[in-house]
Amino acid sequence: MATDAYDTGGVPDEQQAHSGYVERIVLAASRREQWLWALVAVTLLGDIVLTRQGLTQGLTEGNPIVRTAIADGGIGMLGALKGVAVGLGLTTWLAMPEHERVVVPLGLALPWLGATLVNAALLFG
Repeated sequence: MATDAYDTGGVPDEQQAHSGYVERIVLAASRREQWLWALVAVTLLGDIVLTRQGLTQGLTEGNPIVRTAIADGGIGMLGALKGVAVGLGLTTWLAMPEHERVVVPLGLALPWLGATLVNAALLFG
């Protein structure tokens, strides 16, 4: 059975359009991967500093695992946990195909950016 250049293999147009959109975002982000790693560093530090500030002002850590780690070992445990996350991220990054690696700094930076923004809003908002 012959297929033509427009055969989508049964994939609906909507899904194909979404896939193309995601691929364009990943390509654009991969061109800025160094900036994303810088964002990882900034958001990591921002989350630690603002979490520490929040704890000194009577706020509580929302993540129960991190809350226990901080209670047992101090704020340095938050840094240690983030260090482990970065280490696992770098290990994964090295194992991935080059064109897909950008998802690692995105996966680290975006949640930490969210946490930093929430912490800042609670402290200064």
